[in-house]
Amino acid sequence: MENNPAQLVDWSTHFIALVFDGLSLLIPQSDVYSLEPTVDIISTASHNGSVGQLEQSGNMWSLYALSSELNLLNSCPETYHIALLMKNVQPAFGLLCEQVDTIDHNQISIHPVPSAMKTENSPLLALALYGNEVRYISSASALSRLLTQGQI
Repeated sequence: MENNPAQLVDWSTHFIALVFDGLSLLIPQSDVYSLEPTVDIISTASHNGSVGQLEQSGNMWSLYALSSELNLLNSCPETYHIALLMKNVQPAFGLLCEQVDTIDHNQISIHPVPSAMKTENSPLLALALYGNEVRYISSASALSRLLTQGQI
């Protein structure tokens, strides 16, 4: 029997589920610095694809908005009201989303990404079954690699 590589990862006991453009993406809670309202965003057009910045604790966080296909958006949709600031990554960044929730590890069943869904540099690390829904699992470092390569 083949080992499930998704089960070999030491996942966080909790995940933050961020929802944007109809997609639910799970990020280990240990990768999240804070959740912030978007009212204080400094709008900027940037060569690195960010739609703005947010100052928090003396640091500037580049903010990115993604589509459901995980493509960078050129502007922040009006429905994205929450900034999820990531930690343990450089440069510091955040993702904008419509809503967030906390999901306990024991509420989901984690499975590997099917080979048909795997692409080079994909930020998808695993799939999670949550009730009757399939959600995607990623991490701050997986998303950061793509952002720094401009390939997200």
